[in-house]
Amino acid sequence: MKGIILTSHGTYASGLYQTVKMIAGDFPNIKIVEFHEGDNLENFDQKLIEAYNDLTYKDIVVITDLAGGTPFNRSVMSLADKGNVAFLSGANFAMVYQALSSEIEDLSEFVADVLEKGKSSITKFDMEEDDEESLEDGI
Repeated sequence: MKGIILTSHGTYASGLYQTVKMIAGDFPNIKIVEFHEGDNLENFDQKLIEAYNDLTYKDIVVITDLAGGTPFNRSVMSLADKGNVAFLSGANFAMVYQALSSEIEDLSEFVADVLEKGKSSITKFDMEEDDEESLEDGI
């Protein structure tokens, strides 16, 4: 299991994690760090470092909403020197759930698996091709 820091602009990270909890339950290996309008960058950096220090896992994966955004950039600036941290962007439900629940030990394989799960979950519904009954099932 890896430690996960989920970070975003606004409340996207906490909202996304609330959805994960609603469907799959609570996970002990996650810390949420959000960047809100008017936040001080140094305080945000400190929150990222505190989240890292609170997660007692061999490897830490930071998942952000947007590559190149403040949460992503500050995460890299604050944590890249730790050596056991990977940085991912484009957070969606599937990738966050996979990251929280995966048992893959190797960090490179873990990251590849999480990214693949996130990408493969992005689909387009086509009423002509998809079975209407599948809409009734839900999760």
